[in-house]
Amino acid sequence: MNKNLTHQQLEAKVNLLEKKLKQSDLLTNKSFKDSKDSYFLQTLANTLPTPMFFKDNQGVYKNCNNSFAEIIFGVSKEEVVNNSLFDLAPYIPNELAKVYHAKDQSLLKKPGKQVYQSSVNCADGLVRIYLFHKASVHDRKNNVVGIVGVMLDVTELENQKLALQQKSQQLEMYSATDPLTGLYNRRKFNDIFVTSLSIAKRQTRLLNFAIIDVDNFKSFNDHYGHMAGDNALILLSRFLQKRLLRADDYIFRLGGEEFGLLFYANDEVSARGFSNKIRQGVEDLAIPHFHNDNHQLLTISLGIVTIKHKDQSMAAIYEQADKLMYKAKNRGRNKIVSLVI
Repeated sequence: MNKNLTHQQLEAKVNLLEKKLKQSDLLTNKSFKDSKDSYFLQTLANTLPTPMFFKDNQGVYKNCNNSFAEIIFGVSKEEVVNNSLFDLAPYIPNELAKVYHAKDQSLLKKPGKQVYQSSVNCADGLVRIYLFHKASVHDRKNNVVGIVGVMLDVTELENQKLALQQKSQQLEMYSATDPLTGLYNRRKFNDIFVTSLSIAKRQTRLLNFAIIDVDNFKSFNDHYGHMAGDNALILLSRFLQKRLLRADDYIFRLGGEEFGLLFYANDEVSARGFSNKIRQGVEDLAIPHFHNDNHQLLTISLGIVTIKHKDQSMAAIYEQADKLMYKAKNRGRNKIVSLVI
């Protein structure tokens, strides 16, 4: 079978094959030996790599092609015919036999077509994914005499779909994260900030936004080199991530050495206390920075806005936090300046 065929093309082939098989009465073995057309179709069925079978209404296989017997059970067709799933216990676990039997009974009780997908442990030890196309078979008086089934191997197609899904998820992740630090980027910040403001209006907790900026980072890069600067940002990012207390607290890399922090607190005092622990924790990392004024270590300055009036726009909050951060810089760096709005 051409594995590049689409689902629609595969289903069209199956429907055509089912029609021919029913018309010829191949699978019910009626007039089979005397019919050249039936002999041709039996040869065709045995040549196809697609497993095919016919069961009577008692669940006993009355016919199948070679692919079904060899791929699924690993035996000859003659060893399958005139046996039920429960008679083939050496090749199929009893638990699975019950599952397939229940599906057959459902189709027999409500004649028509049945389509479902299932993983199958094949005789060669491989697990393949099959799309089962089954239909009830009727005699000339419209009595149900059994079930015809065709199994399409869609393993490759499903693997491709999974790979595509994983790539899509990776692309989505890359579009939302900063490649150096792995933190959410500015684009993701814009989305989450708007959502957080909307949620905050319905809660009693206070939403807080802080802009964090590494002090004298240009001097750090000039003295220690850009690789050391990148490593410092990575260490800082990991530290900030560990300090997040709740699932709805977020840290972002807004650009360069600037970070954004969204977090909830019960009041402005606890918000400032949490921010001060972050400031002190960065200093305690003890990353040398001999060109950082009087501090001699890598430090950060923070501008924090506690949002009480919840009709504030994102732009206004951001601008206010940015001004507060620069006030912290002007007061000697390694400082926090906060405001309730």
